[in-house]
Amino acid sequence: MAVQITAAQVKQQLSALGYAVPDFMIDAYLCKLGSISMCLEAAGYDDCDLTLIQVYAVTLMAITAYSQRIKSQSAPSGASRSFDYSGDVKTMRNTLAALDTSGCTSSLPIDVGSSVGFFDVVGGC
Repeated sequence: MAVQITAAQVKQQLSALGYAVPDFMIDAYLCKLGSISMCLEAAGYDDCDLTLIQVYAVTLMAITAYSQRIKSQSAPSGASRSFDYSGDVKTMRNTLAALDTSGCTSSLPIDVGSSVGFFDVVGGC
């Protein structure tokens, strides 16, 4: 493949979005991305589209696995950190789908479902 993104680029992207993802996970996502490299090559995407497809795919794999991101931080010891547990990944997923017209990324573990499920706490006696 002509363009291959690096772990440093992925980390930079995730950091810009407020996510801190361990290096070993980024490496695993890049490995997973490698599994679709033949499809991406065969699709004939130009270098710009390849870069964007790879960045969006790895970013989506990471942020849909980590539902919390740092929203704000303080320090000089009034230490504080707040997290945001939401995030609209649908726009990014739609952009990826528009770029990847051959559907190469459809087999990647990217979850953009909106259902949360049911959570109930029951007290005992």
